[in-house]
Amino acid sequence: MTFSKTTVYLLNNMNTKIIVVGQTTPKDLIPIKFKFNLDKGVDYVNFSDTGMTPSQFKYIELICKNYGNGFDLMFAYDDPSKREKGVLFAGYFNDGVVVN
Repeated sequence: MTFSKTTVYLLNNMNTKIIVVGQTTPKDLIPIKFKFNLDKGVDYVNFSDTGMTPSQFKYIELICKNYGNGFDLMFAYDDPSKREKGVLFAGYFNDGVVVN
């Protein structure tokens, strides 16, 4: 199956909608992968291994590509009016798609 450069893929996962323009086929897309999340306590802040997945969130923002050691920084949340409930992740944005 071949698509033109102007093809738009609308990939739905839960309520997350991601549009990818200019890809050849959907099967070639590499999904977002969370590796670490910011773990904040009363008197500490560090990154710890995460058990969370991108499909758990409605919104994912890419903050910075290749921030450190090849990791991308991403901020994930469900409600734009309650961003303080979001989680900061280090991982791989890849092609910016979310899969189950």
